[in-house]
Amino acid sequence: MTLPRPKPLSAAMLVALTCLFIMATANATHFRNGARIFEGAPLAFVTLEAALFFLFYALILPFSQRWIVKPVLVFLLLVSASASHFLETYGTIIDREMIQNVMNTTTTEAGHLITFGFIRDMLIFGVLPSAVVLWVPLKDERFLPKLLRTAVIAVVSFALCLGLLLTDYSRFAAIFREQKELMATWNPGAPITGTIRYAKLIMRSQNIVVAPLGTDAKAGPYLSQPGKPVLAVIVVGETGRAANWSLNGYSRDTNPELAKRDITYFTDVTSCGTSTAVSVPCMFSALPREDYTYTRGLSQENLVDVLVRAGFDVKWWDNNTGSQHVAKRIGEQEYDKEKDPVACALGECDDRILLKQLAAELPKITKNTAIILHTVGSHGPSYYLRYDPATAPFAPTCQTGELGKCSSEQIVNTYDNTIAFTDRILAETVDMLAEAPNVVPVMYYVSDHGESLGENGLYLHAAPWFMAPTEQTHVPMVTWVSPEAESRLGLTKACLDARKADTLSHDNMFATVLGMLDIQTEARDPALDLTADCRN
Repeated sequence: MTLPRPKPLSAAMLVALTCLFIMATANATHFRNGARIFEGAPLAFVTLEAALFFLFYALILPFSQRWIVKPVLVFLLLVSASASHFLETYGTIIDREMIQNVMNTTTTEAGHLITFGFIRDMLIFGVLPSAVVLWVPLKDERFLPKLLRTAVIAVVSFALCLGLLLTDYSRFAAIFREQKELMATWNPGAPITGTIRYAKLIMRSQNIVVAPLGTDAKAGPYLSQPGKPVLAVIVVGETGRAANWSLNGYSRDTNPELAKRDITYFTDVTSCGTSTAVSVPCMFSALPREDYTYTRGLSQENLVDVLVRAGFDVKWWDNNTGSQHVAKRIGEQEYDKEKDPVACALGECDDRILLKQLAAELPKITKNTAIILHTVGSHGPSYYLRYDPATAPFAPTCQTGELGKCSSEQIVNTYDNTIAFTDRILAETVDMLAEAPNVVPVMYYVSDHGESLGENGLYLHAAPWFMAPTEQTHVPMVTWVSPEAESRLGLTKACLDARKADTLSHDNMFATVLGMLDIQTEARDPALDLTADCRN
């Protein structure tokens, strides 16, 4: 049986109906935020939503020409359905930084987000409405009269939007300024704006000339002493939140191994961002968080370049989503797709793959070296793939990336297993370095950002900084200095211990790594160097 096709619609009417559908079905989080913000003033809330509809309609009307209107509406339906799913499932806001994360992610990582729930929501709210849009016939309209009609409707819609906003301008202006989460959750405005901002960012960064940094970098008097080469292992953690580290006071013993080692744990460290794409280049930059932007970071050399300039052989080994351009000038080795039967038994490699490479590399080191291990750490939502299940201390666990199918207890247990595994990886790194007879080793670890595990309805990370909870910004940081390094580099653990309760951030990393290694350069800010007072 063939369904009779409906009567033809004008392009303007099809646009209006599609806009209404998107506003009604893709904005549950936006409506909840609005109901909270406008509590006691429902009429003002309705007025704002009407204004947003007329704005949305006016912006889409220019695309209502017969040959492009349906592709544009299908695109809007699919984008809105996708953004709505992630908002409702994880509390994830699709802004410019999230678009950047999506563009920088791996196919494996992206695959963890393609769940049954995602496919269901895309079918119901994206694919089926798109099929309806494609099925509905359009009226034949003469070009010039239609163009004039469209222009008039668009102008009237803009006027209605402005008129509605002006009915209570002071209230709406204050809300737009102070309650940014309201518009950050509006579909499809937020994801489309984020995409446009990302495209502009990429265009601005195409012809950047990289300014040199630390051209005066050289070995200080301690590093210049003859003897075995110095080795710095810099571990870039992934999604490790300080709240779940027992070294930070967490009630569970998630750090039993590091607690037995002679390390320094810093209790109050804030990340530069809430995503890898922001935090990793920011922490390696000499710029403080307040001054850091993507283009500024690309415009200047970073810690890797200064280490090379100071005579170090620098290697970047990656088990994550790449160096985010940090290692662009030295190259990087990727280990996330290795076929190791132990570290990669679950189909993806856990961080033991980096330890295996470190063990193979240690005997070969004959000059001052810095090895950067970019770990997969606690990256979600598939936390269960990030550790060795045979040694996992906490149960029951969540054996899926679809967190909505798991209880809060299961999610936390699984995440805590990743922290315990990170503890094991770092402890084994320390042991391996301590036993290496041919180097003078130090280690520096800090996570790139934290993670939300359901607090206030938020999961995962990458919340915009203005609304990011501390779970996503308070990160663990650890240093370890071998006895040989204390002697060779004039650096004592006791001196670092004296700073472990200070208020610190990713801003300290650039200067502190150079300070630990006794690399002298005007680019190192002593005020940010935790070792500045450690040597006479």
